[in-house]
Amino acid sequence: MAAQKTSEAAVAVHSSHAAFIPVTDAERDQVRDQLARILASPAFQNSKRYAAVLRYIVEQTLEGEGDRLKERTIGIEVFNRTPDYDTATDHAVRSAVTEVRKRLGQYYAGAQSELRIEIQPGSYVPQFRWPEEAIVQPEPLRFAPDPAEQIKPGEGAAASGHTMSRAGIAALALAVAALLILTLTERYNDPLAGFWKPILSSSSPVLLCIGNVQGGTATEPYPTELSPSLTLRQFHNSPASTVNVYDAFVLARFAGLLQAHGARFRFASQSDATFTDLQNGPAVLVGLLNNNWTQRLMPKLRFTVEEPTPDKVVIVDRNNPSNRDWSVDYSVPYLKVTRDYALVLRMADPKTEQPVIMDAGITVFGTSAAALFLTNPNEIRKLAAVAPPGWEKKNMEIVLATDVIQGRSGPATILAAQFW
Repeated sequence: MAAQKTSEAAVAVHSSHAAFIPVTDAERDQVRDQLARILASPAFQNSKRYAAVLRYIVEQTLEGEGDRLKERTIGIEVFNRTPDYDTATDHAVRSAVTEVRKRLGQYYAGAQSELRIEIQPGSYVPQFRWPEEAIVQPEPLRFAPDPAEQIKPGEGAAASGHTMSRAGIAALALAVAALLILTLTERYNDPLAGFWKPILSSSSPVLLCIGNVQGGTATEPYPTELSPSLTLRQFHNSPASTVNVYDAFVLARFAGLLQAHGARFRFASQSDATFTDLQNGPAVLVGLLNNNWTQRLMPKLRFTVEEPTPDKVVIVDRNNPSNRDWSVDYSVPYLKVTRDYALVLRMADPKTEQPVIMDAGITVFGTSAAALFLTNPNEIRKLAAVAPPGWEKKNMEIVLATDVIQGRSGPATILAAQFW
């Protein structure tokens, strides 16, 4: 058989046309490269106004500031409007974003396999999508003939070139098919998508429910219930209106993930949320001791929380109740806290029959680490590494630990997990 030497040929299979959050430097660089191509295109190169808007909103999103992209902010920072300008009568931002959206459509009308930057109607936050799945065909293969099988001059059409044997074609086809199957398998086996699928596949808005002071143990000299008689100062400082800034950051991270995937959502504090709210759709609960809706789920779980003293909080494994190592002492100066723990839960709520995700750290450090774990594709691969086959369709409860240095949490480590 002829000895076969292939030139440098490859089959490139792109990810599916799904929205993603750029979390690595490489992904952010890909988005910036695509932005540069768009801004250099005829749709944008002759309009500094629209190019400035697109560049601003993309860069803000890549820097993790997508939650700042409001009409007024864009007006102030791109169009040099005063902070108190009237958005009701000044439509500069809305008109510009509408035009940017139109020009993006014109650009992508002639682009088949490029990373997409989109702005959904009613939003100023861009979405990033991988191009449609595409296969780039290999370069033509050239073969060096086996001396024993060289075709002699004058023997038909083969005299002017060499053809590939049927066996060689079959082998190449099998190799290409194997590469394609491997790539597609990796794509569909995305742990981040597997974890969030019950939430993202729902047609109902997702309730993002954050804990507040009222849900905790702190006592404040303000009314615990909001009422029309509250003064503005009482309203601002009431336990029902006060949340920890770290929990707010976590809520923003979850909101960003949902928005990037086109999911609708709404916010509520644990004081505002009702049982009916939880019945109407999926929920993401943020906080442990300061969120009563989180604590409602605790009694029936394998991993639960106890407070043996007013300052000590322990995550307890009902299968190993003697282990009291997963604990934090609230009387310790916060800069001397070196370790925190968190519970992550994803299950169908037995009372509402709706999917619920819980991010519940003993302190805000654990909650922050758990949020990174649940939204970062590289971090959540730790879950796929320990989970049983078919875990994407199971309920699960996970105990996480994080090292804390000078009031900052690090990546999470999985200590224990339950799947059912």
